[in-house]
Formats: sequence, structure tokens, C-alpha cells
Amino acid sequence: MKKLIRKMLDYRTCRFLALAWMALIFWLSSLPDIPGPELFSAQDKGGHFVVYGILGFFITRSLGTWARGLGWRVVIVVTIAVAAYGATDELHQMFVPGRNPSLFDLLFDTAGGFISALLMHRYSHLWDSLDTIQ
Repeated sequence: MKKLIRKMLDYRTCRFLALAWMALIFWLSSLPDIPGPELFSAQDKGGHFVVYGILGFFITRSLGTWARGLGWRVVIVVTIAVAAYGATDELHQMFVPGRNPSLFDLLFDTAGGFISALLMHRYSHLWDSLDTIQ
């Protein structure tokens, strides 16, 4: 089981998953805003936080051993990468009917990536144990 998890979370696989996740975000952002039931206030912001947190996870994991050499600075690198992609997504929404760019969305995008990278760095010893499985 650990070998399967290790293979699924290999840095090369996570590079592909990060790009695929970015493509999914872009596609979802291309859809016109369709009103639906709101389960709780600010559910939109929670969605941004989670979606970009997952992107932060994939980016952090895709850095492989290079991330270990950065130490805590990996959190900054990943946060900047997630924020940059979030900014391009918000700009993209300017051209989608029914969508509007939002600085608050970008803030929650960035926060999701930051928290994800911070947790990945804090618990990197767990990922190191997966990497040592042959």
C-alpha cells in the first residue's frame, strides 16, 4: 500500500497533477457563473481556499528533493507560485460572461496555497518516509 501511495505522490506524478489541476481550474473559471443554492455564507471563498490548497500541495510535492534544500523558503516559493496562478485566473475571469475578478478570491487562493505549503513543510518528515520506501 505504501508503495502505491509513494508512486501516486512521486514528484514527477505531482508535476503532471499540478498542471492538470491548473487546467481544471482554468476550465471551471471559463464557465459562466451559474447561481445555485448557497449552503453557507462565503462558501465561494472556502472553495477557493480548498482548490488552491490542493494546487499548493501538488506544487510543493512536485518540487521533490529541491524543496528539501530550500527549507522553510519552499513555503514562500509555493505561495508566490499559487498567488501568481490565482492572479492570472482572476484576470481571465474579466473576459468570461457573468464572472468578475475579485481581490478577495485571490486572497483566499493565496491563503490556501500558503497553508498547504506550510503544512507540507511542517510535516515533511512524513513525506520523507514515503520517499525512502523502495
